[in-house]
Amino acid sequence: MREQEPRNLAELQSEHPIAPRRLLDPRPGEHSETSGLRNYIRDLVLGFNDGIVSVYALVAGLAGAGFAAHSVVVAGLAAILAGAMSMGLGEYVSTKSQAEYYAAEARREREHIRAYPQLERQELREMLAEKGYPPEMIESLVDHLASQEDRFVDFMMREEFGVGKESDRSALSAMVLIMLAFVAGAVLAVVPFLLFTQPGTGLAVASAASIAGLFLAGAAKGRVSGLNPVRSGLEMAGLGTLAALITYEVGHVVGLG
Repeated sequence: MREQEPRNLAELQSEHPIAPRRLLDPRPGEHSETSGLRNYIRDLVLGFNDGIVSVYALVAGLAGAGFAAHSVVVAGLAAILAGAMSMGLGEYVSTKSQAEYYAAEARREREHIRAYPQLERQELREMLAEKGYPPEMIESLVDHLASQEDRFVDFMMREEFGVGKESDRSALSAMVLIMLAFVAGAVLAVVPFLLFTQPGTGLAVASAASIAGLFLAGAAKGRVSGLNPVRSGLEMAGLGTLAALITYEVGHVVGLG
């Protein structure tokens, strides 16, 4: 295909205005370990953790202020509903926006490949050289990768954006999963107040359940991330406990008691 008006490689690269890896993939490296569910691990951990911490801290503050168990339950259920909807809608918009941005950049890359094939091949040579491929192999690799347009586009997007087709996420699935995870975490802090009429007892049971849930969530995050599960679990449990202690003391100072 005949190239259009003269351009240089810097001009083509400047048409990708945002540093895309940081926008689309804030966790470098995870895209290389793929499975259908793995693309949503972040949503599950984030939703579960936020559900526990936010609602546990809320009920702790209300209990510290001297509210009855019934009032704590009502406020907790309202927080669960509001929090789940907020996180779900936020995740839907975020995931959809990222997918649209990636698709737009992929279209731009395809247009560049069709209009300026030699410049794109030169960019590919430079990428392979930066990766340390032997010079005698680079040209044959360029010929192979550029021989099919879809393969060329996918490789260039993977190198420039850090994600490939296997990292596609459904905005609807992400929304549903993060909402369910939020609710699953949040109920640990609310159900005890349904079972025990004494706020002190309810708070003690809610604390035990919430801290255990935070530890398990942290351990799961650590295992997925290749970190020490125990250390990660203790860190998450400690931070959640600190948040609840702060709200409890604030409630106790300014509340009903």
